Amino acid sequence: MIKVVFHEQYLKYDFGPNHPLRPERALPFLEKLKKLKIPHEILVPQRATDEDILLVHTQDYLERVKRLAKEKGELSLDTPVNPDVLEASYYSVGGSILALHEALKGERVMNLLGGLHHAGISNSSGFCIFNDHAIAIRRLQKEKKIKKAMIYDLDVHAGQGTQEIFYQDPKVFTISLHQDPMTLYPGTGFASQKGEGAGEGYNLNLPLPPGTTEKRYLEALDSVLPLAKKFPHDVIVLVLGVDTFEDDPLAALELKEESYQKIGQRFKKFAKIAVMCAGGYSSKTPDLWLSFLKGFL
Repeated sequence: MIKVVFHEQYLKYDFGPNHPLRPERALPFLEKLKKLKIPHEILVPQRATDEDILLVHTQDYLERVKRLAKEKGELSLDTPVNPDVLEASYYSVGGSILALHEALKGERVMNLLGGLHHAGISNSSGFCIFNDHAIAIRRLQKEKKIKKAMIYDLDVHAGQGTQEIFYQDPKVFTISLHQDPMTLYPGTGFASQKGEGAGEGYNLNLPLPPGTTEKRYLEALDSVLPLAKKFPHDVIVLVLGVDTFEDDPLAALELKEESYQKIGQRFKKFAKIAVMCAGGYSSKTPDLWLSFLKGFL
């Protein structure tokens, strides 16, 4: 059984017809779940509050986002914002909060709009407005539901926002596999960036060269999976970017459709894990999510 977090507001996370992020990718995925008779339950999240957002982002940033949304402006060159996108962003955060609560119960859960890891403490880029999973972790820490969390970020782009948020925090261990930032946005996420202060050693980047195939990718992933046993944690967040796919238009890794089933098999052994459906810009994205589920369930 997979619990799928989805709200119709997610479909409004739409930056225009020519933008590579297509929120409607969730619909064929949900249709395929039914058609293939994969046991599932759809969970409808609540809207996050400003209080939730401020667990990670600054008041000045939140006010700027709201102002630009009214003006239908741009937070960055690749991230326009309007009232609909902003509203969808609040529900994405609510979805990740719900997903983590479900994961703590031992449920298999995935949020169909999550893992927006380019949003930093006071900035936005890479199609990301609020860092939903970082907020969810902070929310559960505030509620004293968890003390420590672990993040495995498999999006092809380094999550510089998540890195910034937790860079000095020893209670959140962030591990990221991504294409070499010398060859791809956002131009950071280097192996030398390991955290600082109390957080030193709790940020791990594994940059991979363009053209990386399944074999090399899985070897890199297998090298860091055992760290979950060494770092005591209460919940795992998996940022499931499928923009590592060979036909993804925004990157240059070479994973196949069946690669995601193998990734799912590797994470199946973990308890209390919430999956965030992050980057994925090819028409095959719903099928790649399904491939992951074949291994994960």
